[in-house]
Amino acid sequence: MTSPSTDDPSPYDPNTLSPSFEHGHADYAESELLEQARGNAQALILATVAFLETRDIAAAEWAAAIGETFSAGWGEVRPWDAGEFLDAMLTNLRALGAEVTDAELGVDRAEATIAGFPDLELCALFGVDPSHAAAIHDAAAAIAAPRGLRWTWQLEPEGVTRFIVERTENAG
Repeated sequence: MTSPSTDDPSPYDPNTLSPSFEHGHADYAESELLEQARGNAQALILATVAFLETRDIAAAEWAAAIGETFSAGWGEVRPWDAGEFLDAMLTNLRALGAEVTDAELGVDRAEATIAGFPDLELCALFGVDPSHAAAIHDAAAAIAAPRGLRWTWQLEPEGVTRFIVERTENAG
């Protein structure tokens, strides 16, 4: 077996960029990487929902299980203010590419609307109904409940999602 010549790098040489590359992985700005990460995160959620649908598993069931798992990462279980919780969820949703269009973050009740998640164009690309993809919002209910909160959401026209968080009677 002969080793490749170093005088004439081939397109298979890992150190030679293909002429079709605009630039290499190290050349992307952090803002470009953030945009890529947001798209990839949404795509992963949508691909998972598409897979679940082929297996006749409800996306809401999957989301509830994710919420129970994620709940452990929210630290010690204690009563939260409604606005405090919704603010944390809005931060997570913004990381996925959502735009917060309105937010009222009260102690006992908080309400907000977002656009951009799920991304309607990505939903179409993956063949996933946006209402099925939005079922990921059910994960927050499993996180909210042990913290004395009720989490509800509704997908509205034009891809807007409304969230309401309310303290329950047994909240501190």
